[in-house]
Amino acid sequence: MHTKSKLQSGFTLAEMAIVIVLGGILLAAGLMAGRGQISRTQAQDVIQIANDLQTGALAFKQRYGYLPGDWIFVANQIQGVAAGGTGGTTGNGLIEGTLDAVTGVATALNEIGQAPVQLYQASLIGKMGTATTARLQSQFGPVHMAGAAANATAAYIAANPSVLNVIVFYNLPCEVVLDVDRALDNGVATNGKVMVDAATCNGGATAVRTFIPL
Repeated sequence: MHTKSKLQSGFTLAEMAIVIVLGGILLAAGLMAGRGQISRTQAQDVIQIANDLQTGALAFKQRYGYLPGDWIFVANQIQGVAAGGTGGTTGNGLIEGTLDAVTGVATALNEIGQAPVQLYQASLIGKMGTATTARLQSQFGPVHMAGAAANATAAYIAANPSVLNVIVFYNLPCEVVLDVDRALDNGVATNGKVMVDAATCNGGATAVRTFIPL
């Protein structure tokens, strides 16, 4: 009497179920690892923007004596930059003006709106957009240099009383914020020098505003 081997008879239902479950676990793990890698790459882009603005603002102050936007106009010192129209008190150390807390729109002629123009015309940043109310952008939304007192939250100001000006990123996913915070601060998005404007910032959510010291 002949009998079929296990190999010839194929997989049992239990064995097939185990294979399917293991395949699902591996697929889920792969997707999570992929999302994590994407988040870290996006965080590096945000960090690069922040570094470029911090470096550019410092170089601008060393060259001209004032922060971009807060610069006291000197004719012909920066080609393509006209006098007036800043809407603030130039030379006081603050990049003045206000931002819409939701959309990230700045008043075009205030110091916030002028700051990226002056950096760009001084060849201290490589590019800017044409929208006068939001010339700098990350892949998620507007980016601004702005006075902390008028544009950061009370919680941020209380935690960072020495920070006069901030870089404000709009609409960053919380996964990206946390990666940025781990790289630049304490890994907690609701306190420290890198902070969001909400009480929590968890996976799947979006921070309307994220503040980083300029």
